[in-house]
Amino acid sequence: MDKKVLNEMFENLLHIGNKSNFWNPKMRKNIYGVTNGIHVINLVETYNHLESVKEKLADFAKNGKKILFVATKLQARDAFSKLATETGNFYVTEKWVPGLLTNFKTIRRRIATYVKLLNDSKSGALDILPKKEKAAKLRELEKLDKAFKGLKEMKKLPDVVFVVDGAFEKQSIKEANSLKIPVFAILNTNGDPDLVDDFIPANTNSVKSLDYLAWVLKEVLAKVKPAKKSNNVKKISEKKVVKKTTTKKSTAKKTTTKKESAKKEEK
Repeated sequence: MDKKVLNEMFENLLHIGNKSNFWNPKMRKNIYGVTNGIHVINLVETYNHLESVKEKLADFAKNGKKILFVATKLQARDAFSKLATETGNFYVTEKWVPGLLTNFKTIRRRIATYVKLLNDSKSGALDILPKKEKAAKLRELEKLDKAFKGLKEMKKLPDVVFVVDGAFEKQSIKEANSLKIPVFAILNTNGDPDLVDDFIPANTNSVKSLDYLAWVLKEVLAKVKPAKKSNNVKKISEKKVVKKTTTKKSTAKKTTTKKESAKKEEK
């Protein structure tokens, strides 16, 4: 175990949990004790879980899987939107739209509307509209921007959902679970580990703590290069084409030789 990492976690306040009367008994294993009515998170458990989550997310990234980061908590918005953007993933940081996953066909149309309005506003296409109509379009754009800013490139359901504070983001976890999408989370002492595939027990109320975790995950995901798809299928098909052409050439040669021999016999 890396003592340097444990010290970094302590300095970044990952050990501070919730009030001792505001907790989930399922998190008992991850709690070191109580100080001044506040639970203290066991950083050894945090370290072990963090290493596990890092490894799993790296594997997903290697296989070209996309992660949706859900961080609507004010303390997490900046760090996790930056993390998602810099690693080529998706994010929701303003508000969770009900049905974002379970009703994605409809949501995808709304995202397309948002992208069109955004492009129109940048190109100046809205400037030719009457004032009232332009104002209505801009209001709609502002509303859609809050919901779909981090989802512009999301053409299909994400492969993984990563949630900041599982107790705070219950709806997103519920939707992901119903679709059997793997869920990872940062859980405070009031979280429910049974609802997620893996988790990081840590302070979810501190900007410093969440900035640190976002930085750690970015360091892992930024280094991962998706595995290249094999070209075996292409090579096999090319071989088949070559074989076919050669057989055609050989049959053509046979027919010409037959014609030549027939002419000689006539002579």
